Amino acid sequence: MKAVFLSCFLLLRLYSSAQSPYLSVLLEMDPARTDGNRYKIEMKICEPLKMTAAGDWFSKDTSAIEFASLKSADINCAAWFDKGMLELLSGQKEDTPFNGFRFGNQVFAFEKILMFKITGWSPGNRQPDMYVVLPVKYKSFRTKIDILGIGFLPGKVVFISEPDISYDDHKLNISAFLEDAKGTDLKDFSFREALEAH
Repeated sequence: MKAVFLSCFLLLRLYSSAQSPYLSVLLEMDPARTDGNRYKIEMKICEPLKMTAAGDWFSKDTSAIEFASLKSADINCAAWFDKGMLELLSGQKEDTPFNGFRFGNQVFAFEKILMFKITGWSPGNRQPDMYVVLPVKYKSFRTKIDILGIGFLPGKVVFISEPDISYDDHKLNISAFLEDAKGTDLKDFSFREALEAH
């Protein structure tokens, strides 16, 4: 009887995992440009107040929202968090890399706006925060995001409008390499208040 119960429990867990949307995120600073400094990286998930109806979650639609033109009043955000690695679908856990951030959870990522706050310190002096913003314009039931090669740009916002995308095994892969990013001054960014809010 125990064996039957255990088998049913494992099948139910596998089935529920297979039927849940999933978002995994990896963000890493460029080790060649961090000079051994330690950075605190936080993330929050936002969404426009007026989103497209989800419809078929398995389609490969592209959002018609002009994310770059949104204002803070057009966006709803959760709070910042810095402990992003939750249990993977495989049941294993992965370590967060040095000067990196890793997140995994059951999130349908379409039309979400991922915001990252990177805090750095120079000796005896806290520098202005840097921000990275990625709107997810492409629909997929499972989404994997890699944002790599980041050099610390205090007081700047890097808005990723055209990342590299590909689909494999029913999963959307989004990647951005920011080694050449210059960023925009925070004071000039369209939804600055959403970034600065707790």
